[in-house]
Formats: sequence, structure tokens, C-alpha cells
Amino acid sequence: MSSSTSPTQSSPIKNVALVGANGSLGSVILRALLESNRFHVSILRRLSSTSSLPPDLEANPALSILTVSDAWEEDELAEALKGQDAVIAAFPVRRVEEHIALANAAYKSETVRRFIPADFGSVDARSPLARSLLPLFERKVVIRKRLEDLAARSVSDGNRQEFSWTSLVNGHFFDWGLTNGFLHFYPGEKRAEILGSGNERSSTTTLGKVTEAVIRILHDRLEESRNRVLMIQSFCVSQLDVLASVDRVTGQKWKVSYEDTERFIARHKALADGGDKESIEDLVFALGVVDGNWETKEDLAMGLLGLEEEDLDTEVRKALGRN
Repeated sequence: MSSSTSPTQSSPIKNVALVGANGSLGSVILRALLESNRFHVSILRRLSSTSSLPPDLEANPALSILTVSDAWEEDELAEALKGQDAVIAAFPVRRVEEHIALANAAYKSETVRRFIPADFGSVDARSPLARSLLPLFERKVVIRKRLEDLAARSVSDGNRQEFSWTSLVNGHFFDWGLTNGFLHFYPGEKRAEILGSGNERSSTTTLGKVTEAVIRILHDRLEESRNRVLMIQSFCVSQLDVLASVDRVTGQKWKVSYEDTERFIARHKALADGGDKESIEDLVFALGVVDGNWETKEDLAMGLLGLEEEDLDTEVRKALGRN
């Protein structure tokens, strides 16, 4: 197919390769893709992987496994990806080379038309503050730039279908972060740690809403989402909004402590620079609080994707098992 006829307009995405299917996000993306009954999903994993599938998915006829060597070599990856229409990277951005190799391989496959990178996260990688605090966001920018270059190349490559990408930026994962302490709410202790005044509003998204956005990108809004950064949110709320919600849902007043934002960031920046993983997560948390309000951004894409926001109390109730 020549580049004069855009396959994003002429044919739907059917075959999707997912990398990172056992992670907190990847596992829910996998289930959502299969339950939509719109895709055949191939899990791409290394030979040494010991991960297993949930028993109820093992015999799903719309699911297969693609195994590659631990070398993660571009040509082998490209061969494995032949026949795939889209690739979703849902594994951590620790080594940028792994993600660049996957992007290059997707392009070399000649069949992959849409690439969704591991850009899911608490803050937009373009943020100067984020890039100054953590190398993670600089790595994400490098990956995004590579995808931009590959998309531009495909336009002039008459031997290849059009290659495109979509970065989905969702703020903090709300339900995941509320229950495991990432958001500095601790359900087991009925305790919350508030950064700054607690009044700054930031965008946050449930895992379910993220998967809904992924399906909209691949199925309903393929052309509208091509070569774009899209921001989504379940709601844009302050820490004090969340505190009031957990008080209502649990019927108890939670204990609250406050910490100065600048001191918090300075302390955890020093620890993160020394390799402390918990402090890296704490910096990501802080960035989401101070630099994560998508309602001020032109890339907010709830309308473009046809998504509706969610109700805070309802999602708190679900997350805390109060249904």
C-alpha cells in the first residue's frame, strides 16, 4: 500500500501487540482489549520471562504469545511483529534503548501502523520541571522524538504503510495510587499526607478510564489521534477534595499531616539522585500534584476521544472496596 492512501482511514486496527502485559497497567489493558471483542492480542515477551496469564484468559482464542530472545534485537523484534497493526508499550522506561529498539522494530515490520509508547503517567514529559527533576521524563522525550521521526519517514517511504503514534498522558493512576500509598493516602491507617496547602487541582485517571482511552484510540478515533499527545482525566481534583471524599465514603475522619512542597521536593530529589527508588516515586507524586492540571492544557482530549469524566466518590468507593 502506498503512502498516498492512508491505512488509518481505510482499514481498522485488528492485531495488537502488547508489551508489559503483566504490569499494573498492562494487565488491565490486556483484559480490556480482549473483553472488547474487537482485537486479536499478542503478548510480546522475552524467552526468560516467567510471567503467567490469568487462568480465565489462557484459552482465549483472541490471545497469543510472541516470544523473542532476551537480546531484544531489532531485526528479531521486527520479524515477531510482522502482521501486527499496532503496538502498545506498557513496560517501564528504565532503559531507553529497549523502547527505541521496539519502535524501530515496529517500523521495520512494515505492518505496524500505530504505536502507543509507555508515556502513560503522572506528568507530561515535555514539562521543564519534570525533566529537571527526573531523567525518566527526558527518556520519554527521546522516545517520542524517535516516533515523530519514524512517522515523518513513513510519509515519504512508498514501500511502507503509514506509521503513526499516540502518546496518552493520564496523570496519576487514581485507584491504583489511592490503595497502595502512592498518592500518600493510607487506607489501612485512615491517614493522609498532604503536599502544600492541598488546594492545587490536578488531573488523575482510573486504570479503567485509561483502558477505555486506549480502545478509543485504536478503534473509534484512529485518525483523530494520529501523531498526537493526548491528555485524559477521570477528574481534576485537589488533595483536599480526595480527603473529603474518603471521609465521606468511609464515614470516618482521616488523620492528616501537611508538608511543605519545596522541602519535600528538595529532600526527595537528593535521595533520588542517589538512586533511592522510593524517592523517585515520591518526586513523580509531587510532580503530579504541582504540574498535573490538564484543564490548563490544549491537549486535553476527553471530547476528542468521546470520553466522560467519572464521579470522585464513586471511584473512591470502588477503590476502597466500599461497594
